Amino acid sequence: MKKRITAIILAGLLSFSGILPASTVPAKAAEKPVVIVIDPGHGGNNLGAQHNGFTEKLLTLQVANAMKAELEKYDNVTVYLTRTSNEQGVSLEDRAAFAQSVNADFLYSLHFNASAEHNFYGCEVWASAFGSCYQKGMDFGNIMIAELGSLDIYQKGVKTKIGKKGEDYYGVIRACTARNIPGVIIEHAYLDHAYDVPKVKAANFLNTLGVKDATAVAKYFKLKSSKTGADFSGFKYTPTAQPAGPIRQDESAPDVCDIKVLARNDKDGNVLVQMTAKDNQSPVIYFAYSYDGGKTYSPLQMWDRSKETQSYNVKVPSGFANPTIVCRAYNNFELFKESNPVPVKEFKY
Repeated sequence: MKKRITAIILAGLLSFSGILPASTVPAKAAEKPVVIVIDPGHGGNNLGAQHNGFTEKLLTLQVANAMKAELEKYDNVTVYLTRTSNEQGVSLEDRAAFAQSVNADFLYSLHFNASAEHNFYGCEVWASAFGSCYQKGMDFGNIMIAELGSLDIYQKGVKTKIGKKGEDYYGVIRACTARNIPGVIIEHAYLDHAYDVPKVKAANFLNTLGVKDATAVAKYFKLKSSKTGADFSGFKYTPTAQPAGPIRQDESAPDVCDIKVLARNDKDGNVLVQMTAKDNQSPVIYFAYSYDGGKTYSPLQMWDRSKETQSYNVKVPSGFANPTIVCRAYNNFELFKESNPVPVKEFKY
């Protein structure tokens, strides 16, 4: 009881200080609830990614509100937000401190992605590299990735990243881990890639993302809802083993990327290429091909992770003489290995 009272007092102090408005505190708390903190990424002067008419801080708050509304349909759950308006700027440390003040069982930081090259797409989850926070983050992350995959968002996986000081690289995860609170970053989709943008722009898609986020939480905590009849109390997943030491990110390119030309079609300019790609540490998730010896490349294609060797057509433009095929294999840390170049005899169009 003393612990619960202390948490309520600290939450009130943080509300008074402007870190969390009092309106975010639920009016009715369930008995012995699971305590969830949803962290809409960015806010205030920190706009986040800005592409294609999107501003990340606006999107994350909309998804967070939908996630909160859906989670509150479940029994024995108390849900908080680290911010409730787009004008609020909250430091990463304060987000984790608030989670600690309310005795949070988990913090979920919601984000959208973008890349310098504007060539990546899909969803990913970042977890702590350390101990039980790694274990819980990976378990939840695998459930979350599957939920987003059901929306036809490409799954890039659940990953860790350690910075130069030997701590978790991402600040909100690092601050949570320091307080022994499991925390993850959910990168829902890319705002700068043609594969993901139409999904994000679709009507009600952001609310759908919030529901999917909430469903992943409900499955992880095995929740049930007397309001909707949803019952995940029997949900099963294979738990991740708690590591003895930190789990570092893969910092090397795929180990194998070999190609050979199987056939060519003189009429339509297609070259049938067989490619073998393998990474001993991380999954290969994308590939790209070039017909001009590596000067230009195709957009990133989805790699079938169930196969190390697969075949595909490379379209050579009409009139392009003496093509040379080069391919790249990318792992889920976005590192690539380039194949051997294979010259193709001139086409007879």
